[in-house]
Amino acid sequence: MSSEQRRTSSDSGDAYARAVLREERQHEREQQHLEQQQHDENNHQECPEVSEADDASDLFRQHSHQQSMEGG
Repeated sequence: MSSEQRRTSSDSGDAYARAVLREERQHEREQQHLEQQQHDENNHQECPEVSEADDASDLFRQHSHQQSMEGG
């Protein structure tokens, strides 16, 4: 009977270890997901600023090109 108790205890310990490992992995996935969302949000917020700068430089380039074509 004592070998049966040890085996049950070992099985319970293994099951507990697997459950803990599963929860840790789930937590890591959630953390990575949150970090990815924050990264995506930061990139999304930065894009309009870059876009506005690009628009201004494009406008400047067009104006410069137009002036050079007109000879002035």
